[in-house]
Amino acid sequence: MKKFLLILSTIILLSSSICAAEDLRFIDALDDTGYYYDAESVQTESDGVIKVQMAVIKASLNRMYTYDVRITHTEKTYEILSSKILSYDTRAVIEINDNRRSPRGYSDRSEMGQMVSLILYGR
Repeated sequence: MKKFLLILSTIILLSSSICAAEDLRFIDALDDTGYYYDAESVQTESDGVIKVQMAVIKASLNRMYTYDVRITHTEKTYEILSSKILSYDTRAVIEINDNRRSPRGYSDRSEMGQMVSLILYGR
């Protein structure tokens, strides 16, 4: 029970503090790791293609990992365009990676498929 309350309080603390600077929307959490997307960053490029910034916050490491992602919903693929590692509390950039990764597929039932559904349809 204590572990559950600790995780819940961490999620609430993280979601309330980061939403002040960005419009991060909670997707899911596992232990001390929270998954978010920035609703203000969602851009429609063309039919079925969107760009969005996603964030993974690891509370125990005081780290925030951000990813610029291009999702081709019609083909069910996503591609990480760039990423950053930041200190969560200060937002100081620790590392930048501008190497584009190869597109990867996803299914509707996968974690990424569920995230895309949430981003596109709010569910």
